[in-house]
Amino acid sequence: MNTVSPLPEALDGRKWVVRQSASGSGSIDTVARNMAVPLGGADSDRFVRNHEMAHGKITPKVSSGKQCIKFGVSMLSLQYCEDLRVHHFLNSAGIECTGSLTEHDTGRCVQSYLASPRDLAALLLSSLHTQDFTRVLAALSERLDISRLNALMAGVRLIDERLQAGRGISRPIGFRNCTIPAAKVFDALFPETGISGGDAESQIPLKRLGLERRPAKWGTLSIKELSLSQTRRVPLASRIRTFTDTGAIMSAVHRLPVDGRIFTRNRAHKGGTVLIDLSGSMSLSLDDLDRIVAAAPAATIATYSGHSTTGTLYIVAKKGRVANAAGLRVARSSGNGNIVDGPALQWLAQQQTPRLWVSDGYVTGKHDRASIDLGAEAQIICNKAGIRRVEKAEAVAARLKR
Repeated sequence: MNTVSPLPEALDGRKWVVRQSASGSGSIDTVARNMAVPLGGADSDRFVRNHEMAHGKITPKVSSGKQCIKFGVSMLSLQYCEDLRVHHFLNSAGIECTGSLTEHDTGRCVQSYLASPRDLAALLLSSLHTQDFTRVLAALSERLDISRLNALMAGVRLIDERLQAGRGISRPIGFRNCTIPAAKVFDALFPETGISGGDAESQIPLKRLGLERRPAKWGTLSIKELSLSQTRRVPLASRIRTFTDTGAIMSAVHRLPVDGRIFTRNRAHKGGTVLIDLSGSMSLSLDDLDRIVAAAPAATIATYSGHSTTGTLYIVAKKGRVANAAGLRVARSSGNGNIVDGPALQWLAQQQTPRLWVSDGYVTGKHDRASIDLGAEAQIICNKAGIRRVEKAEAVAARLKR
């Protein structure tokens, strides 16, 4: 059989080690300058060689593991988003992207990934802008209902749009400007631990936040607790009395013929933390505060908002002490913008569970600029910390009771 070996030495004038791939797939280590590719003459073999050569040209020669740690993205999202950038480069260079998957291989992959939206999204992303995409989409159409497929495709298209919005897509600098932001969107939409809160409605609507070329940054957050003169004590039982069928002293003998639970046990009220966005259309009344405290008397409740480049987080309820009208006016005085959603969520991620975030999901940074990048960062914080987003303060009490 005739073999065709690539020449990565032509890319940088350095020595490379090229070996034949036993599986027919390709791999490249740009740091150690090692490449494994199929050396046959088939179209799929040629595509794999071109793909890995493109990596050698535009992928920075840095450790991918270190980049994941540095930018806070997963290895899977980084690899597949960089593969997508390579496909854009090959297409712009006029190199045919035939793909490397047969219909049988595609069907087998799709079948094995059906239970994992993250893996299905990665498969779609890795085939996008190649002829493999048609085969993957056909296999998915046979196995997924249309609503699930549409949701999957919407997420993949948004990742691709974010990647294309960056500068230098066909140069090494595109790794930082295109691949990393796209990888963050991937991790936000398809987290390793599943969707935060268990439902798609709790996710930040990233599509609404806009694709900006200018990098956006969070504002500076300060944290304050209201003084005693601006709070009031809500009279609540400090502990909850429950009945049980085991114990030392019978204190509810009247329950013996009912359920046999004649002993009592006191347990502390459930805690938790609620973070409330006070920007723009979001509002909080004293009645809202009282309902939340009644549902979780031991909960900590904080509000935040900002102006220009700074924002303030006020703790308005803690251990049964709740802000009065004057205290709420102080909390609302820090501005009408978001500005500090990310730092405020990082504060929430360190607080007691359950963690609820009352917000419309329209996150912004300095000068109240909305950005899909900041939205993705905020969603990743929610995913990792198990933070659930609700739209209105009225829904918090019901959520805490559940």
